[in-house]
Amino acid sequence: MRPTVTIKAALTLDGQLAAADGTSQWITPPAAREDAHRLRSEADAILVGAGTVRADDPELTVRLPDYRGPQPRPVIAAGARPLPAGARLMSRDPIILRPAGEDGRVNLTAGLEELYERGVRRVLAEGGAALFASLLAEGLAQQAVLYYGPLLAGGTGRPLFPGEWRTLQESHPVRIISVENREGYLRVEADLRP
Repeated sequence: MRPTVTIKAALTLDGQLAAADGTSQWITPPAAREDAHRLRSEADAILVGAGTVRADDPELTVRLPDYRGPQPRPVIAAGARPLPAGARLMSRDPIILRPAGEDGRVNLTAGLEELYERGVRRVLAEGGAALFASLLAEGLAQQAVLYYGPLLAGGTGRPLFPGEWRTLQESHPVRIISVENREGYLRVEADLRP
């Protein structure tokens, strides 16, 4: 058994996760970030890749003024390189998913099964792009909530899913649940199950 996984990301209107230099704050307005914190409040754990920990040093906490519930447990798909000891997440007792084989990759299926055994039922995956791509390719994410900010990148920076899209047959059909125009941003919710 595995927990339900939701991919959450903020994008420019033309689909860029970050600029080529890695900058992404703030693609979306405060109202979108507040909604994202509500999503966090519904999750048991927040999953990020080691690259996100190194680049952004995220807290992965719920920061809503009236929130008094438990904080979601941070989970890091660590990869082969060491994690920065001074990262803010390290003080929050994160669950660290380490590579199991010689290829240096985390077995996300086994990692999610481990989280389920620990009582985690809802996981919010917050990046980065390599993690998103793995979750999609392996069929491990059931839904996505995408926030499109009022920006046009006008070029290629860092897309939501890295890699080449060679043919239409490689695409992943989804069911769009909702598209909402909210206070200066678009919120798209999709079911990723085939």
